Amino acid sequence: MATTDTSPILLSVDLQQGMVEGPEEWGPRSTPSLVPNVESLLKTWREKKWPIIHVQHDDIADPTNIISSKYPETFKAHACAAPQGDEPIIIKTVGSAFVAPDLGVELEKLGKKRKVVVIGMDGSQCINSTARHGSDLGYDLIVVEDASASFGMGGGFDAAKTHEAAMKMLASYVTV
Repeated sequence: MATTDTSPILLSVDLQQGMVEGPEEWGPRSTPSLVPNVESLLKTWREKKWPIIHVQHDDIADPTNIISSKYPETFKAHACAAPQGDEPIIIKTVGSAFVAPDLGVELEKLGKKRKVVVIGMDGSQCINSTARHGSDLGYDLIVVEDASASFGMGGGFDAAKTHEAAMKMLASYVTV
């Protein structure tokens, strides 16, 4: 049975050690203030006792990807976003968190009419996929640009430009 509470839900996506710190070959990530911004949002949500759902990516398709449960040190939640208490952790194996059936179950329990605030990694990939998919499903989403980050795409698109472009594209679907 869904709750009638209307406080926003924080959806923390792929804030895992290997994503936040990233291997050297990925280059630098955007959003130098990512870690303190994530910590601040999580602190606020916890103080207000608002719901938080954590999502972790488990790349089962590419055995060399460090964002896989095969590599516990890089798969685990980054310290800035470590789940506490009974905060649910949803495991996804593709870009959109909404493909993971457990996310839909958690959101239905909390009430679909709530705003869902999305933070995490990578803005041009899983944040983009999750936000667009959630919008298509009828969720009211907000992506926090400075509590999300991206890696560069090469070809003149460094991390900052990639993140800026990803957020501009998302603004057609959700609030950024």
